[in-house]
Amino acid sequence: MNGRTDPLGPGTWPFVFGVVALGMGVFQVVVGMSDYTDHTERADAVVSERHVDVDYDNGQSSEDVTVFVDYDAEGEEFTRVELGGLNPDDHYEGEELPVAYAPGEPNHVVTVQSTEEGAFDVFFYIGIAALVLSVPLLAVGARLIVRHFRRNPGALGPHKG
Repeated sequence: MNGRTDPLGPGTWPFVFGVVALGMGVFQVVVGMSDYTDHTERADAVVSERHVDVDYDNGQSSEDVTVFVDYDAEGEEFTRVELGGLNPDDHYEGEELPVAYAPGEPNHVVTVQSTEEGAFDVFFYIGIAALVLSVPLLAVGARLIVRHFRRNPGALGPHKG
């Protein structure tokens, strides 16, 4: 340690981790509530493009993959439509695959596996776990921060260097 202390005291990190767990939990629950079971129509599609966007951050790289498909549905031809649902990035240019869409909405397609009952449940359960974890982290962090300010009333005042 370099002698510096957190301005919010020992509760800073539990509180920060609690906020992160809360945010992740809410996001995962929302994703877990995705439901494509109404996408009962099917079409045979061909992957027309696979766009890979590579992002470099602090020496680490991450890929964001967007897959586009061409297909015929409800008497219309659709080209370069983004494929949604579970694991669309598992598919490559030229690959043929079935896609699913809701009746009357052939311009929004998802992978067939996304239409299965409970396909997104794992995300929901991870989200619930993160939300449950966030509660004690936020409570402990807040309690430690309050205790810190009760013991050090001028803790956030002007600092002497």
